[in-house]
Amino acid sequence: MDRLTLVDNKDFLVTPIVRFAPDPAASLRSFIDALGRTGGQPRKLSAAIDLWNAMIERNRVIFCSIAGAPVPLGFGPAIASFIEQRRIDVLDITGAQLTHDMLEIIGSIHYQGRVNADDAALASVDVNRFWDTFGDESDYRRVEPMVFEFARTLPDRAMTTREYIYRMGGYFKSIGSQNGILIAAHDHRTPVYCPAIGDSVLGMDLGYFRAEEGKRVVFDVVQDVCEMTAIVLLAEELGLRTATTIFGGGAPRNHIQQSQIGVYMFSAKGKGHAEAVRFSIEPAETGGLSGSTISEGISWKKFDPKVEAAEVFLDSNLSIAIASSLLGTRDAARCFDFAHEDDGTLTAIYAGKRYNLSEKYHF
Repeated sequence: MDRLTLVDNKDFLVTPIVRFAPDPAASLRSFIDALGRTGGQPRKLSAAIDLWNAMIERNRVIFCSIAGAPVPLGFGPAIASFIEQRRIDVLDITGAQLTHDMLEIIGSIHYQGRVNADDAALASVDVNRFWDTFGDESDYRRVEPMVFEFARTLPDRAMTTREYIYRMGGYFKSIGSQNGILIAAHDHRTPVYCPAIGDSVLGMDLGYFRAEEGKRVVFDVVQDVCEMTAIVLLAEELGLRTATTIFGGGAPRNHIQQSQIGVYMFSAKGKGHAEAVRFSIEPAETGGLSGSTISEGISWKKFDPKVEAAEVFLDSNLSIAIASSLLGTRDAARCFDFAHEDDGTLTAIYAGKRYNLSEKYHF
């Protein structure tokens, strides 16, 4: 018998779409809940927020990656809230966003601009454009002496980007006038990694520092890879699971995804990230990592074959704003804590026990 004759349409026509009723008095929460009863990307957005909240409730060790230009567009405080409210455990971000965060901490301002501005005219007066946003190029010159002063305090050895960013957060907390991602990460001891730190003004300033003063600030990016994978391995050994929240693509996205498959470096086998939330407008058809689906990541063993995923075709900046306004919070006592040791190693702390990752996994 043809299997199609066994299908009943009642197997499919189960959950009715609820027509969206505009409500000028609606809260953001009720608005997103209403979207969850519709279809398309609006329903996916609601599902993504619900899944991230479920990850928080399940006490996952959450790795978050952020690419794009959210900080100059105004969303630095939203990212900082992910750290402050314990909505994530590890952050992976671009050097450019850390640069703009550093500038805002010392009081620099980004400005609403115009997409159709004359870029040659902007360049002639040292104004930089980020699509519809302007920045004052002189801000980079103003922060250079501070970067130099900070760099002179660094140990004379290679560092992870995580150690460098943690120390930088402490330095800019001491001189800054505004809060930011760097300060939030320092205060909450959250590991922040930057896989392409040289691809930014932050990296170029260190090149300038080397040229001017001859001191080499050297990053051990392989140690970054080992640390991130060790966090995954320790979490699973302690009976926890890991999950990801992804804004955009690029190097930060792959960095957090490969933290799972990297356990082979320690002769272990990972379970794959248990959940994944992704906000992106990159197409999958190019074959690149930025637009790849979570399902594709299963083939690489980055995700559990039964991964619970919510993927939204939506601008990551808007997604950051919405998520930061709707996510729940966690008690710090439920989460991994970390100690950034003076020798450059990282110690994870959970349930009152300390685990120096380099000592435990011999790297």
